[in-house]
Amino acid sequence: MIPVLPTAYFGSIAYFKELAKHPIVLIEKFEHFPKQTYRNRCDILGSEGILSLSIPVKRPNGSKTETRNILLSNDENWRARHWRSLVSAYQSSPYFDYYGMEVKELLFSDSATLLDLNTAITKRVIKWLDLPTAINFTEEFAPILENDPRGKLVGKNEFQTYQRAPYIQVFQGENYYRESLSILDAIFCEGPLARNLLIPRL
Repeated sequence: MIPVLPTAYFGSIAYFKELAKHPIVLIEKFEHFPKQTYRNRCDILGSEGILSLSIPVKRPNGSKTETRNILLSNDENWRARHWRSLVSAYQSSPYFDYYGMEVKELLFSDSATLLDLNTAITKRVIKWLDLPTAINFTEEFAPILENDPRGKLVGKNEFQTYQRAPYIQVFQGENYYRESLSILDAIFCEGPLARNLLIPRL
């Protein structure tokens, strides 16, 4: 059975670790969009700790709006704010100059929906890290089943696991890291070697 994952905004390291396990995954686009999840939010590591970047969205049909119909809000300049935060957090990282402009290009794209933006981001990460995974979309709502990976991807505290840090971060603090951090943290710090965090080496 092909696994189903929610859409994600610069998904977490653990999100991409789950994605990389499979040759193909389906992104759920028919669910009623839930609030306060990583579908429109990511966590990065700044000088003062974890910083959450959240995209303001519009739900045309209120709480019944399907994920595929969630619109990006332009009422505030969130793109510029997110970019400034990323520059502040990672401009001194080893690979910021290599990936930074592509990240900026994704942020300032003309995507109108959250799903389009997130899909472009996820495909770019797959390309950057040469992951053996293709993504497609559900054709109808897929109920969450037992051991479904989406069971860990529904709330604010998904993947809040702590492990010994496998790479040097810009703001290293204590020698632990959260798998809930955006994959951007690993990409800016490790570059192509971030792939090794997702796929166990033989």
